Formats: sequence, structure tokens, C-alpha cells
Amino acid sequence: MEPRREHRFKPNQKATLKVLGMRPGPIVQVSVVDISGSGMRLRSELPMPCGASVEIEVNGAVSRGRVCRCESGQDSYELGVQVSETGAAPNLYGQ
Repeated sequence: MEPRREHRFKPNQKATLKVLGMRPGPIVQVSVVDISGSGMRLRSELPMPCGASVEIEVNGAVSRGRVCRCESGQDSYELGVQVSETGAAPNLYGQ
């Protein structure tokens, strides 16, 4: 088997979404619904504006991208995020 070149996330995991470019940017707990090579579908209790730059952290990996879709559901919002980069989360403790 060939090793994967990009981080993989399992669906229905909890993640943290941070809106970039705002000081301080809101931080929202979201759930990963689906992932493709270039995007994510997330479930959030709060809406996010289309075009907003965001950072999603889950299981030690960070993805950055833009919200390209926000649809209202029964008790949550479904967000589509076009991912532009993915990497390891920075270690805040310097270890």
C-alpha cells in the first residue's frame, strides 16, 4: 500500500473552527461530517459567512480554507469549506 500524502480525518469527529482575520476571532466547536481531497463539510451550531477565512483543528492537524457554503438545518448549520492547506498543529508548549 502507498502511504497517504495528506492528513485524513474520520467523519463525525469533534473539531475546533477559528475564524481568521478578526481580532479576536470566534472559536466554534464543530463536527466533521465529510472530507474530500480539497474540502470539508462541517456541522456547526452557529452560521459562518461565506468567504470567511477559517482554520479547523482536529486530532493534531490543522486545515485552513474558506467557507464556501452555509446552509441552515433543523438545529444546526452545514458548512462547506474549500481547504487550501493542511499541516500539523503547532505545539503550544514548545516540546
